[in-house]
Amino acid sequence: MRAYSLRFAARRARAQGLEAFGERSTSLPPQRWLIVRALLLLLSAVGAKGFAQDFRFPVRHEHGLRSCRGELSITAEGIEYRTVHVKHARRWAFEDIRIVVLASRREIVLHTYEAHWWALGRDRAFRFTTLSEIPAEVSAFLSARLRRPLATSFVAAEGALLHEIAVRHRHRFGGCQGTLRIYADRMVYESRDRPHDSRSWRWSDIQRVGRFGPYQLEIVTYEPEFGGPTRAYVFDLKTSMPDEVYDFVWERVYHMAPRRSEGNR
Repeated sequence: MRAYSLRFAARRARAQGLEAFGERSTSLPPQRWLIVRALLLLLSAVGAKGFAQDFRFPVRHEHGLRSCRGELSITAEGIEYRTVHVKHARRWAFEDIRIVVLASRREIVLHTYEAHWWALGRDRAFRFTTLSEIPAEVSAFLSARLRRPLATSFVAAEGALLHEIAVRHRHRFGGCQGTLRIYADRMVYESRDRPHDSRSWRWSDIQRVGRFGPYQLEIVTYEPEFGGPTRAYVFDLKTSMPDEVYDFVWERVYHMAPRRSEGNR
């Protein structure tokens, strides 16, 4: 009832404003009147549908030893790659994408359900390099709309920080230094010396979590890695993770009561 009253009041105020404007508009020059009328029509359309949020980037599509150029667009309906090279053009609804990886400020990888004919049926990945930096709004946009996993190197500080630990992220060769942060709705690793190695995961983007003693944590994600369908992030914790913090993470990942014995393996 309240919503109806608010809508009625808004329509009435708008009608009164237009009526008053109409009484004064006879003195406006014809060109200015056309501009004002166009603005009123635009505002009316926005009020009915809201602003459509689209992102478009000139990109280079990497494929094997070659590449082609085109435009990548991200909308509420999905993702599309347009190019004059017709056989490389694609349009995906979000449910047709297995995982989106924002690997860096200039790299987007779409792992799809399309099979490679020459790779024994392995899912095909489409790798795009943008010619300008990807804005952080793209990561937030995809996070709000994707029901499938998302791996993003964009980290944000919004929300109440529940816990943070200085860590080293182990690589196959060497590692990088950073901070692991835990929020109510996500976990974030922010790398100090390798920004493209930073990641932000919603709880649904994490497949498994494990603690090997008080100073090591493993996070297994849906992000594919060479040689396997998942990627494991192993962190050396510079201070121990309290049991209650690990229990919180466990509950969010597995949607069940924590197993305290996990910390004693």
